[in-house]
Amino acid sequence: MNKKLLLLSLLGLATSAQAQWVAVNQNNVQTPPNYRVDQLSTVSPTVTWGLTTENVANSFSNTFVKTNNPTGTDFDFNAITGTANYRAANIHGVSDMTALVAQYGASGGGEILRTTDGGNSWRKVTTTAQFSTPAGFNNWVVMLDATNGVSFGDPNGGNFEILTTANGGTTWTRVPNANIPQPNSPDEAGLVRSYFALPGTPGVNGGRPILWAGTGTFGSTPGPVRIMKSVDLGQTWTAANTPLTGTIQRIAFKDAMNGIAKNLEISGGTVTAINVIRTTDGGTTWTRVTPVGNYYRNDIDAANGYFYSVGPRLMTGNTINDFGSSRSVDGINWTNIDNGAIYVSLDLIANGAGYIGGVTNNTTGAGGLFKGVISGTRDAALQASMAAYPNPSHNGIFQLELGTRLKSDAQLTVTDALGRRVLSQTLNATAVGAHTLNLDLSKEQAGVYTLQVRTDAGTAQKKLVIE
Repeated sequence: MNKKLLLLSLLGLATSAQAQWVAVNQNNVQTPPNYRVDQLSTVSPTVTWGLTTENVANSFSNTFVKTNNPTGTDFDFNAITGTANYRAANIHGVSDMTALVAQYGASGGGEILRTTDGGNSWRKVTTTAQFSTPAGFNNWVVMLDATNGVSFGDPNGGNFEILTTANGGTTWTRVPNANIPQPNSPDEAGLVRSYFALPGTPGVNGGRPILWAGTGTFGSTPGPVRIMKSVDLGQTWTAANTPLTGTIQRIAFKDAMNGIAKNLEISGGTVTAINVIRTTDGGTTWTRVTPVGNYYRNDIDAANGYFYSVGPRLMTGNTINDFGSSRSVDGINWTNIDNGAIYVSLDLIANGAGYIGGVTNNTTGAGGLFKGVISGTRDAALQASMAAYPNPSHNGIFQLELGTRLKSDAQLTVTDALGRRVLSQTLNATAVGAHTLNLDLSKEQAGVYTLQVRTDAGTAQKKLVIE
């Protein structure tokens, strides 16, 4: 379904320096002046792809940026070449050279494009029968791992048109209608970029990724909207009602149980309401919450045990100081990270590394992208007491000393050098009471890993080495 990007208060504003995120795209500038980075797909701490749009009224996305140097600070800029007059819904990076784009037509239709040469050329990988006009419409595409991916379309031929791939996005197959909940009403459809993919975690859902998708209603009166979920790589789906009407614009899950979603209500070009909902049972039930503190409305994400938000502060956003970024443990109470720079979009990976998208300088074309790692407040006492041995370990088995002040329900995660989460668990009362924990990474390859323990007081980190 055709969706306007809800990025109000951006036109006419320029980027500015900020404290927590490092401004990149400053040298070897290839991006044009006054372009927005509307959506990002971060592959690693130094590789990201972004969907870009000229920052003028009535523009739409048909260009992209991609990191092009080892440190992830310089970017290529190029066109997305697909069906004439189609518009890009989202971009998903797989590596520094491979990415996919979902496209839709203003009057219906859609396709998936794939590049394996860094975006120099794009090949259509869907058939003419997939996302066909007039009812077909492609809202987004995502790869859940190196081989399995999902693309979500509007109802077409009796139900939502959902495609999956098991060969890296080379070919796509439609999911049977019987495996998908029927639309609630004739005007319920998908929504551009309304999805969240939680990477697979050992011990959770059999190690497989979990995927959520939001819907919208597009009749004369906004109707109830739902959030759909798949735990089997998109092959079957369930749907949960939400308290929201109109749209589910963004979704974020910090783990398999805890997630938030949001939408904006707009009247006459002005934001009149910002709605946030939360789940603590994996998306089975959702309740309204009222953000406390500096919640920013443009985009949300989750990584490293936190929710993140960027954009203008609540319903304001007329000056550059109204823009910023923040984080939250529970999706309700938000702590400011920084402000004073135009933030439009963000995408973080498991260890909190990632990128924020903004607007390029309206004269030089520089900027518009920010890079960093946000790890949260350091718990100094826990950091001082935590130890791991043997370290290095020849077999991937570590004995973790937790100290005496740790409480149950602390979250432990381990990520590899690329920021991919390889272990995540909640510490139970037994482990906390014993003050020690056996950490088994014996199935992982030799290399450097980051252990993080998160508590209400903050985080503690330690490097682990497997020889």
